[in-house]
Amino acid sequence: MGYNAIRGNCDCGQLVRSKGRSITGKQMWDKRCWKCRCGGYRQYKKDYCESCGFVALHAVQLDVDHIDGNRHNNHIDNLQTLCANCHRLKTQLNNDHLPR
Repeated sequence: MGYNAIRGNCDCGQLVRSKGRSITGKQMWDKRCWKCRCGGYRQYKKDYCESCGFVALHAVQLDVDHIDGNRHNNHIDNLQTLCANCHRLKTQLNNDHLPR
């Protein structure tokens, strides 16, 4: 899609997400919708932190973490639910935030 001014559809049929505007001001569109972009792994999110046991009052308090640090590996065995604090700590301790 790239710089197309017309918003298209993802392969799943949903509207694609906006990527903002280019430096020339043209609207940019992604090739996939938000759900397909995230790999659909959010469906595996639990309602508690698998590290410390924190029970969330709202889903925004929890994140889906990639255990091996590879954000492209969305296999169910590589996903875990962590509270924001445990997620930040794990990312820092494992250097998951650094480029590979």
